[in-house]
Amino acid sequence: MASPQRALADRLGAAMGAASDLPSLAQAVYRTVARHVPYDFACFATTDPATGLVTWASKTRDLGVGDEEWAALEYGAPDVNSFAEIAGRRPPVGVLSIDTGGRPETCRRHREFLAPRFGFTDELRVVFLGRGAAWAAMSLSRGSGEPPFTRLEADALGGVSEPVAEAVQRLLFGVASTPAPDAEGPAVLIIDAADRVTHLTPAARTTVDELGGWDHGSLPANVLAVVATTRASGEHTETRVQTGAGRWLSLRAAPLAGPPGHRDVVVTVEPTSRAALSRLALAAHGLTAREEDVALLVLQGASTRTIAASLHLSPHTVQDHLKVVFTKLGVSSRREMTARLVLA
Repeated sequence: MASPQRALADRLGAAMGAASDLPSLAQAVYRTVARHVPYDFACFATTDPATGLVTWASKTRDLGVGDEEWAALEYGAPDVNSFAEIAGRRPPVGVLSIDTGGRPETCRRHREFLAPRFGFTDELRVVFLGRGAAWAAMSLSRGSGEPPFTRLEADALGGVSEPVAEAVQRLLFGVASTPAPDAEGPAVLIIDAADRVTHLTPAARTTVDELGGWDHGSLPANVLAVVATTRASGEHTETRVQTGAGRWLSLRAAPLAGPPGHRDVVVTVEPTSRAALSRLALAAHGLTAREEDVALLVLQGASTRTIAASLHLSPHTVQDHLKVVFTKLGVSSRREMTARLVLA
């Protein structure tokens, strides 16, 4: 008889293979996981592998609220079983009741949000890692009258971390990105301490819809994530998002200066640059930083001699790097590599 991990992995592989976009992938994961790890509510989200911030989110049902509270708790002060902390575990999974020794109330997220708002009594979280980077994450919740999640259930989900990450990568980079539409001017939003939009440009109205739209009057989770992170750190935050239209956008948030206690944040949204998108695509294939440098120059049409001079390497070393790059990308030539990496 197959182990729980193997049974879940086999069923997930078949279900995810038929997914054509992120919403259908999330539904496939929800249905398959529920057969092995029952839950009352689940949320599946993609993340920027460079920052760990949520870029798109799906829920098994509408909870009747936006994501402001969740984002403030997730990206604010350190808390038990944050996605960022779980991403560093092997396997990258955590069960709140287990990790708190049976005292989930010691988790601020549970005490102030999950329990009082929705009556949830336990939470299982898993981060989907591909080549060491976080590409997605999922949380499962159970309510009153349901048993806590078990270590066996956590191990089953931890065992499918990489296959789910690979499915996300396939959907993100398996098709050409959509060209940017004619510019309507800059997309800029100013957001106050209560996460309300106080000012926005005309282009930002359209952009918010493209990023996921308003949720019970709240901004999309990806915007709230960069805002909450900027508030917590007091520093500029940037992340990349692929929209439902297939376009890559870069979200940048920065704190605005003001009187003491002023917590307004400005967010700008613009098309992701070719260089940033190229690096993201190459990271999805497991290239090292130096291999990315070589590959990016190849994508720009540079010769071996030019690459060697630019990176202060010998032509022989460049060729060695290229062999590794070709192997990781599953190609055999520069032309094939360029065709494989269909970039904006």
